Amino acid sequence: MNFFKKRIPIIYTLLLAIICSGLSFILFKKLTTSSAIATEQYPPSANGSNCDLSISRLKGYMYIQPLIAVSKECEAQDLVALKNDITNLIENEKKAGVIINASVFIKEFSNAHWTSVNSEETYLPGSLFKLPVMFTILRMGENDPSFLNKKILYNPQGVVNIKQTYESKTIRPGQSYTVKELLTYMIAYSDNNATQLLNRIMNPDMLIKVFADLGLTPPKPNMADYMAYTISAHDYSIFMNALYNAAYLNINNSEFATSLLAQCNFKDGLVKGLPADVKIAHKFGEAGNAQFNELHETGIVYINNNTYLITVMTKGNDVKKLAETISEISRITYARMKQNA
Repeated sequence: MNFFKKRIPIIYTLLLAIICSGLSFILFKKLTTSSAIATEQYPPSANGSNCDLSISRLKGYMYIQPLIAVSKECEAQDLVALKNDITNLIENEKKAGVIINASVFIKEFSNAHWTSVNSEETYLPGSLFKLPVMFTILRMGENDPSFLNKKILYNPQGVVNIKQTYESKTIRPGQSYTVKELLTYMIAYSDNNATQLLNRIMNPDMLIKVFADLGLTPPKPNMADYMAYTISAHDYSIFMNALYNAAYLNINNSEFATSLLAQCNFKDGLVKGLPADVKIAHKFGEAGNAQFNELHETGIVYINNNTYLITVMTKGNDVKKLAETISEISRITYARMKQNA
């Protein structure tokens, strides 16, 4: 009798070890998916919400899985009124012939709540493509600390003159610029000449890796495909989300990149819909073809403790009217977010 009493705890211990090993294996398989980003999904919260929490992590490392983004699987109920207001505005603008279509993605960083309008529509990013180029250049700088201080002579031979409605400062032929200075011209002033210089020294394989690492379909590695690449407002927002969270670039480069976006001098879109004292880090992009024009803008708006991300993509015939639509969507969003804050 004493013999069996002594053996029972050992049996339970062995059973517990087997169960724990099995659970560990299942958990390991769940977190190591075949995509570049592993996504963990958590059960509904205790308050009765039916919306799972999704956490995306970067794969490719032996001992760690860096956090890329945290979001809810479904749209936030407290943003339904905002979504309806934006949807009504877009539909009225379409009926009036002001726009052909528009898409919007909005996310609050404080609680991971988000909403979107026309999320399936894709657009030519135009100068918004300069953001992943910046990601690539800064990643190259993380591998080689001297790279960002390298000087590049601007020889306009071979540079394509790309016209845009909103022009600003540009680099000058015959002058040399550091890679860091070229990044400033490309992001703050949307200078196409600086962008083309950076494209010459950019590693195209690393650009593709940036897209793949963030879970996005990458473009093919040539300029023609860069120009024809399309993306939705929701997917493009992943770049801004990763930047704000310092989830892909290191902290110093994330801060530097966002400071360049804060210097963007485009004032006719998101900025026009905000009070003058509100800070915003943003980037706009023009694109289009013979049938229509496109104007887009993405930004991180800093409002008290409710910083939010907004991306607006539009199609229409008149770029100036598209800017007015972006401005009105910005105004509506800010009013709602200020109320929430």
